[in-house]
Amino acid sequence: MKLEYGLIWPATKVLGPGNRFVIWTQGCPRRCFKCASPELQVAGLGKTEDVSVLADMIIGKKDIDGITISGGEPMVQAEAISQLLSIVRQERPELNVILFTGYRLEDLHTENRKALLQYLDVLIDGEYIDGLNDNIGLRGSSNQQVHYLTDRLATFREQLEGGRRRREIHVLGDNELLTIGISDKYTNNGCYGEEQ
Repeated sequence: MKLEYGLIWPATKVLGPGNRFVIWTQGCPRRCFKCASPELQVAGLGKTEDVSVLADMIIGKKDIDGITISGGEPMVQAEAISQLLSIVRQERPELNVILFTGYRLEDLHTENRKALLQYLDVLIDGEYIDGLNDNIGLRGSSNQQVHYLTDRLATFREQLEGGRRRREIHVLGDNELLTIGISDKYTNNGCYGEEQ
């Protein structure tokens, strides 16, 4: 099975506790106002890779503590993400997983979306609403909720829900930067990943 993604970053410290492997999926039907990653909205414009290849990349990255999956909208590709995480979990069960979705937990009715939840430790749900961006924690706006689906990240509750937002800026090449972090209400950029 294939997964379409817009960007992969092998190690960041700003999208959850510890050092994290991040996948930004490609494709999102939601079109949130002031989306920080509008380039990830249209499906078919990203890169496509077999989930086993992506799993091998994650498994081989020995200096990570967890995985963060954002987008786009990951729930659009719930079956592929489930397969990916299933492979990773067999080899690296110690890795925790955070996933961002614009859908509410109670609205994840399809079989594939419900099945994905078993591989997640934290789900941050709800549509991004720019007027509710309160500059707090890992969620983008105050209407979003942090759900602890396991207790693996419960000790990081204060950081996830009320911690200071941080950013990383990486130079990718000539005149190309990657900003990783959660958008703040003052600059409204770098929400989940942004190439400039």
